[in-house]
Amino acid sequence: MQLIKKPKIAILSLRNSYTHGGVFSLLKVVYSFCQIHFDPTVFYLSFDKELSTSVKNLKFTASTKQTDFEGMKSVAVGAKWAFWEPGHYSFTLPMWKKLLAEYDYFWAVSGTPIVAHPLALLDKKFALLACTLYDDDRQNRVKNLHGLRRIIDSMANKNMKKIEKLVLQKASIIWPMSTYAQEKFTNTCQKTNNKMILCGYPMETSTIIGLDQKKEKNIIAVGRFSDPRKNIDMLMQSFDLVWKNQPNCKLYVIGQKPEAYLIEKYKINKSFNNIIFTGKVSDDQLNDFYKKAWLMLITSHQEGFGIVGLEAMRYGVPIITTNCGGPTDFVIEGKTGYIVEINNHIAMATKALKILNNVNLLKQLSENTHVLLKSNFSTEHVHNLFINGLAKIYPNLQIF
Repeated sequence: MQLIKKPKIAILSLRNSYTHGGVFSLLKVVYSFCQIHFDPTVFYLSFDKELSTSVKNLKFTASTKQTDFEGMKSVAVGAKWAFWEPGHYSFTLPMWKKLLAEYDYFWAVSGTPIVAHPLALLDKKFALLACTLYDDDRQNRVKNLHGLRRIIDSMANKNMKKIEKLVLQKASIIWPMSTYAQEKFTNTCQKTNNKMILCGYPMETSTIIGLDQKKEKNIIAVGRFSDPRKNIDMLMQSFDLVWKNQPNCKLYVIGQKPEAYLIEKYKINKSFNNIIFTGKVSDDQLNDFYKKAWLMLITSHQEGFGIVGLEAMRYGVPIITTNCGGPTDFVIEGKTGYIVEINNHIAMATKALKILNNVNLLKQLSENTHVLLKSNFSTEHVHNLFINGLAKIYPNLQIF
């Protein structure tokens, strides 16, 4: 029996120094979906000194390299002049043109639309899956830039916004992960109404875990807390108020730790003894924390979606989140959790205590999280949205 050869698809994305977080999770989802229907290859920008232009290393050319990125067939594409972000793709456009010449199908997957810049410049027909705008993604991090880096960033910012608008206009189909992202993209582009498909994030809902008897009142917060967007101050302040009412409860801060100086001032609080910074944990360890948690706190200034929230809800964990964007698609006020304003730690602590002091409320919220996941975020549901979008822009594709 002759096997049918799958069509090749190029997935443009990012590779960070860490193999976790929202962008990495999203890329793995798309790659796994594409493996069913396509022969996928991931292409990502690289600043590796062997591949990229570097004055420091007296290297003035960029090159490419085939790699294996966490089990995904990939190609690293060197950059020219890392300090000038608007040129990351345009300076090496001939190289991108050559690499992508043998592909007919294209999908850009990242936190922001910028990663699709080569596809927009080369006039390719492409799909885009993104979480937020460039400015929103960086607004808190750029506050820490100083001197020459801050000047260069300020000069580049206007160009980056033009690039982002071009990408949104050129994209053939756009899957915003959240209502928040959809509104942002529409306001930026104003030409996206007929090519937007709100998709969310796919979750395995056939094996949703029930709410077990939980002996300890554990609270969890999950994320890269080295990122200023995660708002470690609000988390510390909220838990301090909770602890004063529930001195036996514990807070587990899971993920990349914040800089030591950011939490130094909170060490004088008695509640600090009940805060455990775990650092990065394995998937199995993270699932164990979800099983033991009564609730999750999301204190972020901004979130394009907040995948960890859905992961927690799979274990029946209700969520209290700031009004920071994406999480409001799955944190339904009074149904699956509560929404408070950014930096209102008093409101967050009040809502947390409302759950911690009422087991019946916890059970009801927990049941509601499962109902929402099954109706809005099942793998089958999201995959169908992917299929509908690809079929729309590639009507001759005969694989679905």
